[in-house]
Amino acid sequence: MEFSIRPACLQDAALLPVIEKSAAQLFKTAPGLEWLADSDTLSEPVLICLISLGTVWVAQTDAGQVIGFICTEEFDDELHIWELSVHADFQRMGIGKRLVQEPYKHASDRGLSALTLTTFSDVSWNAPWYAQLGFQIVSASVEQRLRQLLDAEVKYGLPASRRIAMRLSIATAIK
Repeated sequence: MEFSIRPACLQDAALLPVIEKSAAQLFKTAPGLEWLADSDTLSEPVLICLISLGTVWVAQTDAGQVIGFICTEEFDDELHIWELSVHADFQRMGIGKRLVQEPYKHASDRGLSALTLTTFSDVSWNAPWYAQLGFQIVSASVEQRLRQLLDAEVKYGLPASRRIAMRLSIATAIK
């Protein structure tokens, strides 16, 4: 299947929660995390804000159907990945990797040092997948911003023992 990646536009904001909800259905197969399949998605106002910053990219088919997205935000000299979602009908086709390449290029062009994210340590399409791309686990105890994000996730209900922070140095090529 052919697809392309482009910067998100404001009109995409209404489409992205549907994609995120579809992607989240995979959590029904993750013991103890099934509830995430029915949890809240990023809100349209938040998406509009991030799109306005120029740090959201979408994957679309040649027919123009938006099938995935990645939302990021710049913090100091790092670009943080808030959400990466690919519609369930289009997963395992290389779309996620291509989406990660866009903020990587953006961060490199802007002279930033790294991409960061928080994720589940033990879910195959989370930390192990990001590790295949070159992301490394970082000690959140020494990274105040990441520690605060992990703490907020625990307050939301995510299990602390399963959450980690990861970083990909811009000096390291995506694998």
